[in-house]
This record gives sequence, C-alpha cells and structure tokens, in this order.
Amino acid sequence: MYASYNKWANDLLLQECDQIPSKEYHRDLDVYFNSIHGTMDHQYVADKVWLYRFTGQGDPIDSLDEQLTGDLATLKEKRRLLDDRICSVIDQMQEKDFLRTIIYRTVRKPLVMQQPLGAALFHFFNHQTHHRGQVHAMLTQLGRTPAALDMIYFQRETGQWMAKEEDMITA
Repeated sequence: MYASYNKWANDLLLQECDQIPSKEYHRDLDVYFNSIHGTMDHQYVADKVWLYRFTGQGDPIDSLDEQLTGDLATLKEKRRLLDDRICSVIDQMQEKDFLRTIIYRTVRKPLVMQQPLGAALFHFFNHQTHHRGQVHAMLTQLGRTPAALDMIYFQRETGQWMAKEEDMITA
C-alpha cells in the first residue's frame, strides 16, 4: 500500500510543480534543502540510498547532498522510474522478508547498522511523507492550493484497501 501511495502522491506533487514557473520551483524558500526542487531531489537521492540498501542493486551513493537532477523534467522522468522500481521491489517481497536483518553503512557518519527490513521500510516511507509535506507547504507559500496528499484520498481514489460495495454497511 505504501509503495503505491508513494507513487500516487509523488505524481500529484510533480503535476502541481508543472504549473509553476521554473524560477518559483527553484526559489530559495529558506528551508533545509532550499527549494522545492532541492527537497524533491533530496527525497529522490535518499530513496536511491535506501533502495540500494534493501536490494544491493543500483549505484551506491556516498552523500545525501548529491544533486542527481537539475530540473523538473529530469526529476519527473527519474522519479517515475524510481517509483515504478520501488513498487516492483515491494511487490516481490514476502512476509518473511520484513523480518530479515539488513546491514548497511550510514552516509553522514560512517557507522554499520543492523535493522529488520520491515523497520527500515517504515522509515523509508515515513521519510518520503515528511518531505512531501514540506513540498506541499512550500507550494502553499507560493500561493498554490495543492491537492490533499492524505492516504485516505489515495485509497478512495484508487479503491485500493477499501471495502467492496457489497461489504459496505448501509445506514
């Protein structure tokens, strides 16, 4: 559910970003990663770091400060491919995988960590939600009214993880 939601929410934000001028998209809004683009690029970088930890596939990233996209068009293309990959990786997992211990090296402080994959996935998806909230707030600062990103809207729109009509209770 979280992988599908992640893809849905990222796509909504990317659509909203298409509606603002590049200058506003890259404008320094005095936030940790400076701009909407900086925040979305960081989310992309962090997702690649974690996906590498989960799968051992892809290119390792040595710094969370790397910029992997320079503009919205590049980010959109790479983000959508990565979201498809995330969905594929998660879809292939079985329940037993969530209990498997992963071992990885942290990026900022070189420490070796061990953690159940399921717990790391909670962080992975929560981190994405955290940064999407920041982007949502920045879009609001720019005078936009971005679509609501609450999980319930995703569930209602897609029908996923909702009761079927025949299972619903009527008043």
